[in-house]
Amino acid sequence: MAGTSGCSYEYPDTADTSTAEALHAATTEPSPTTEPATRPADPLVLEREVKNYQDLDALLQAAPGPVLLFQEGPLDGPARGFGTTKEVTAAGSYTVTAACVGAPNATIFIRQENPTVTLWPVELTVDCPGTTTQVITLQQGYVSAHLSLPSPGDTPRTGAVGGVRVTR
Repeated sequence: MAGTSGCSYEYPDTADTSTAEALHAATTEPSPTTEPATRPADPLVLEREVKNYQDLDALLQAAPGPVLLFQEGPLDGPARGFGTTKEVTAAGSYTVTAACVGAPNATIFIRQENPTVTLWPVELTVDCPGTTTQVITLQQGYVSAHLSLPSPGDTPRTGAVGGVRVTR
């Protein structure tokens, strides 16, 4: 069969303890060429990220009013992005403030679903560092916020961060 490949697995018979012991010994010994699954982050990048989160907090804390939803996350690296959902208990006007620091821009989507209405995603694009604000009307139900990540897969960690705050 051209173009196919496969793996063959042999499972030891439980009565053959010598084979089972050999298999166990082979799987419990560390391989000398195995590298850690994730490499430690560069200390300078971590310092930059801490500073960027401080700057991001200052930008988002400037949004007045009681907080319905607040979320922050990295714009790059192995654990990038965020997504969160909160319950809206009172219908009305809400202010969405999106911010980012350390990247050229960020895009954050706000969406609401309830039994009677679906708010199509509101897209907020932010030029970094900075904020953008938009007033939206929310109904009782749930509202979600998600950071849009433009490039697929893992990207190098730079310390860039983004966030969103929804206030009443």
